[in-house]
Amino acid sequence: MAKNLLEHLGIRHDFEKENHLSVYSTVSAWGQAATRETPAIFSTNGAGWHLDRRSFDAFLSRQAEQQGATIFLNTHLQSFEKSEGGWRVRLSDSKEIMARFIVDATGRRAVFARKNGAAIQTTDRLVSFSRFFTLDEKCAPETLIESFEEGWWYTARAGARRVVACLTDADIGVKLGLSAKENWFALFGKTREIRKSVGNGATAEECLTRPANSARLVPVGEADWLAVGDAASAFDPLSSQGITKALRSAVFASYAIADLLVKSDKTAVSRYRKFIETEYDVYQKLYKKYYSNEQRWRDSLFWQRRHGSNPN
Repeated sequence: MAKNLLEHLGIRHDFEKENHLSVYSTVSAWGQAATRETPAIFSTNGAGWHLDRRSFDAFLSRQAEQQGATIFLNTHLQSFEKSEGGWRVRLSDSKEIMARFIVDATGRRAVFARKNGAAIQTTDRLVSFSRFFTLDEKCAPETLIESFEEGWWYTARAGARRVVACLTDADIGVKLGLSAKENWFALFGKTREIRKSVGNGATAEECLTRPANSARLVPVGEADWLAVGDAASAFDPLSSQGITKALRSAVFASYAIADLLVKSDKTAVSRYRKFIETEYDVYQKLYKKYYSNEQRWRDSLFWQRRHGSNPN
């Protein structure tokens, strides 16, 4: 799907020159101890990529600039106010700009939208406790997922490193003490496939703790602003939809903004809102279906929450 979006944006050829590592299969130990491999050859979209996010984000920034966008690097929003004909925006480097329309692409924080009264609705408490490992010649090239009693593990190449993440609910993560190196590695040592995939790679000291829960913004837009990407809605990493969803929402947002500003179509933002709402509803059905495939730990609070048997 991401390939189609890159093609639609006219940047696929340039993207492929970036030489991101292709990934040809996903291996999972989910619902049973034995692993299953899903080769990319059986997917209509073919092989995917293990992206170096910094490199990819820089690539998108360059592409936008080449199309006429003005890029302000190392700059953030400091303040904004309504003005005649749009918004008066002040940036951290003291620049002041005027805008007819604002797009909130600030990720899960949805900074602009929340300051304008929007609320983030969450449906779970998933958090990622991640560490990066160096690569060795024996490390596995594929994406790997392995469930366990209190959540699940994920690993994949990330540029010149390998990311290994333990995903569980925030309160369970605190109980397990996963921010502490010894506790994280004790749990890591109980994995089977994840541990083997790392090979002899060494790890940094820091554990990165990030929200990974399902969430959506309500409303996702108003007459003169809208949100895209994770600011609009955030999916469980199990979906492998983060970047694809962000690109897709940005494309549809551009249609809505163009219809509003060029054609004076006042229904454009409401159509975009409906698109995001429908997309999230479809995702939630798939989310429940996939988690229901893991039934080995029915007494576990983490899995009870996913199966709807324990709302706490």
